[in-house]
Amino acid sequence: MSHLVIVGGSDAGISAALHARELDASTHVTLLVEDIFPNYSICGLPFYVSGEVPAVHLLAHRTQEEITNAGIDTLLAHTVLAVDPDAHRVTARDEKHQHKPVSYDHLILATGARSRRLRMEGLDLPGVFLLHTMGTAWQCSSISQSMPRVPP
Repeated sequence: MSHLVIVGGSDAGISAALHARELDASTHVTLLVEDIFPNYSICGLPFYVSGEVPAVHLLAHRTQEEITNAGIDTLLAHTVLAVDPDAHRVTARDEKHQHKPVSYDHLILATGARSRRLRMEGLDLPGVFLLHTMGTAWQCSSISQSMPRVPP
């Protein structure tokens, strides 16, 4: 049995995991996800912040249960710190800051992009956020809920 490790839980990572299982159901697939929300719509975050999407779970393309039922092991809140291609191993850190080595036969990096902080005044002010993860969307949402709404 082959072990496929995929780093990244957005659409690219989930699609690769599901396709690998379709091609060979005996493939052991492990998905390493940096946050606790696999396969949600990052493009939908502004709609959650604005209140147009009332609940976080509505941004999920698939539930954790659906991913697990597809035969994919998911390690949520695991940040990959290093990849050792010679040893066929990634080292991840969990939310308790414990390091976990994960061996693989095949590796897919599907990490997407990361927000970059611009060099401009005011970014350190309260209420200024980089909107890129569900965690920052929660912060933005709590502030936007208290703001007056402009009628369409």
